[in-house]
Amino acid sequence: MRVDWLLPMGLAATSALVYTLPAEATQLRFWRFDQQRNQLVFNTDSPVQPRAQMVFNPTRVVIDLPGTTLGRPPQRQAVGGAIREVRSGQFDAQTARLVIELAPGYTLDPRAVEVRGLRSNEWVVQLPQPQASGGATTSPSGNSVTGEYSTNGAMTFLSGVVTTADGFFIRTSGEIPTINLERTGQPGGERQIILDLFDSSISPFLKAEALPNSRYSVSRWDITQDPQRNVTRVVMTLGPGSPDWEVTPTNIGTQTGIVLVPPSGVSISAIPDNPTQGNPQIAVPPTAQPPSNPRPQPNLPPQPTTPTFPPVVNNVRVRVAIDPGHGGRDPGAVGIGGLQEKNVVFPVSQRVAQLLREAGVDVVMTRTSDVTLDLEPRAAIANNANATVFLSIHANAISMSRPDVNGVETYYYSAAGQQLASIIHANVLPASGFGDRGVKQARFYVLRNTAMPAALLELGFVTGANDAPKLRDPAWQENIAQAITRGLLQYLEPYRR
Repeated sequence: MRVDWLLPMGLAATSALVYTLPAEATQLRFWRFDQQRNQLVFNTDSPVQPRAQMVFNPTRVVIDLPGTTLGRPPQRQAVGGAIREVRSGQFDAQTARLVIELAPGYTLDPRAVEVRGLRSNEWVVQLPQPQASGGATTSPSGNSVTGEYSTNGAMTFLSGVVTTADGFFIRTSGEIPTINLERTGQPGGERQIILDLFDSSISPFLKAEALPNSRYSVSRWDITQDPQRNVTRVVMTLGPGSPDWEVTPTNIGTQTGIVLVPPSGVSISAIPDNPTQGNPQIAVPPTAQPPSNPRPQPNLPPQPTTPTFPPVVNNVRVRVAIDPGHGGRDPGAVGIGGLQEKNVVFPVSQRVAQLLREAGVDVVMTRTSDVTLDLEPRAAIANNANATVFLSIHANAISMSRPDVNGVETYYYSAAGQQLASIIHANVLPASGFGDRGVKQARFYVLRNTAMPAALLELGFVTGANDAPKLRDPAWQENIAQAITRGLLQYLEPYRR
């Protein structure tokens, strides 16, 4: 279960709808915006897990409360200054929505927004100081993002560049971008691919450090904004080992963007990462090796014999990032009998890491102990490690009044992540003995900001009458760790060739 930032998949406005509301839903009882403290406070009559997102046209922070209905008619609070107004409404039959709308010409950094729970049913959304415009940033690798974050007249917003199993994907929202393509330089020397995106602007969420670092022999990314002409320029500086990429604007589901793949006849596996030596110049953080037998604990039943998995060639191109959700001061979801999400996902994650290492796969974990870790460093650890895939492991929850809600669900964001999520889900579902809640697309921060195929697995519901007893069972955790490992190794099979 996550308190997470979601980025817009498009720019569609929300319409007012009328619903028949379920009697058992949590109710939003009170909210107000404190202008002096620049914060929104609210409470509900039972525990809730808010989700926040940033939406454009107009710019607003949207806080959704799943499984919640309004305890009173929709309300509006005029604020003034950089905050135009705050309002409440019923987004759909199961979701109450709070909206903080900024005045025209203002934006804010979503990474500086703090959504914290004072209690499980009482929350504070702390905003940073809104800004009229953004500036330029440069990452340690030399990548840069430059320009004012003006959205005037822009039909397309460039929100990120991610590495996929097939090449690169330049993520945008809004209209499919219209581009002008130019190639410079000669074979054997430094070359550049220059893409001008018309009627576009840089999203304020795009950070230079999140751009791919020496992947597929692309040594540098530069993204600049000309606010006068509403043109965003993307410059790829190619190393000698990089091909002349084919560039295609596309629409994948509800996600617009630009696909970059090698020309026909060039295998992606033959393209080295480092532009000059063929090896990635990435400082991989050390990974703490788990104890040789971390599973047994006092008064627990004996553990099953360690399974034998197919060997995988240990190659720097095969590295799995495992992200145990929550930790430290953040227990995650709390369910039946006080079962905490972090106490389920951490031992499962440790065991998956151990099994992968025994199969010859390099593993980096976002945390190796019970510590508090924000979302941004989780993605950064995977990106800096140049991981091949990323898997975030969680357990789900809903209102304690709904023990009938149970099951496994797996999320992805990009097209590359969909295959990973599907394979993991297909392995985990039969091993869990839980219901099937499907493979779904979502815009969770760790899925959007990791530069590799990424998936987020919800093992089951700590609030579920069927799921909770098994989630706390060490034998069940062992079986599910083996299933997750099988899924990851199945996905990684092409990398063995």
